[in-house]
Amino acid sequence: MNHITSIHPDQGFVWRGQTDARWGLHSSLYRLLMDTTGSPPSESELNTAEARLLRMARTEWRLDGIPALQLFAQMQHVGAPTRLLDVTYNPLIAAWFAVARDTSADDLPARLLAFTAGEPLQLNSNWNGNTPRWHRLHDTSARRAVNWGTGYGRKIWRPPALHGRIPAQNAAFILDGVPIDAVDAAPGEGRGRSMWAADEVRRFSSVPMRLAHLREGRLPTKAPVFTYVIAPDAKVEIRNQLEQRFGHRFATIYADLEGLAEYLEKWPEVLT
Repeated sequence: MNHITSIHPDQGFVWRGQTDARWGLHSSLYRLLMDTTGSPPSESELNTAEARLLRMARTEWRLDGIPALQLFAQMQHVGAPTRLLDVTYNPLIAAWFAVARDTSADDLPARLLAFTAGEPLQLNSNWNGNTPRWHRLHDTSARRAVNWGTGYGRKIWRPPALHGRIPAQNAAFILDGVPIDAVDAAPGEGRGRSMWAADEVRRFSSVPMRLAHLREGRLPTKAPVFTYVIAPDAKVEIRNQLEQRFGHRFATIYADLEGLAEYLEKWPEVLT
């Protein structure tokens, strides 16, 4: 982490940790639709699902009067599916998520991702409406015109403290459209090709991104992301350091009664 910030000292980053390095970079709503249909959803399908989710929340759960993005943020932090991708401004918190106790992934490599932060999204009149702004973009040409789904218009939103977990996790969200362009492939990947097609990109990521290399002197302009792989046998030591030395543990990451309930559901043996 110090290496990346020393190479790009003037660049801000947001971070994400995943306990299984094989996982794609998928938002919870994108993954739900992909698991249901067996194929990556289009932008239109994602918009349709979001409209249904908003309608259900406002009419059946009586959550009317809350702007769409703020409602999505509250949903995200209690486990409801949204297109928002969780990230944090604190790399140690992201590292904790990467090495957190997970019986299904304890023996697998983890992954830490670093995204360039860019200009933060502000909840102005364009972004704080009851209907998501991107729902007005009805075709690929309209999306491309405003860089929604191209990677050049990636938004990083640091939401207000709408839920206790947001400040506890120093949370932010990546917001962008479903990828509509091909991206560079790393040398030797994909049967020698130099590009991944857009439909291939959508299988491993719900937002545009370009894998960057630390050796690059200049950052690519198109949604760069750096990744670090954490070996399975390093997870316990890193987790112990984060919890004992830096104070990042389940109780501080999920600092609410729902978090206590989740903890007891996962590890009921602590009460016996």
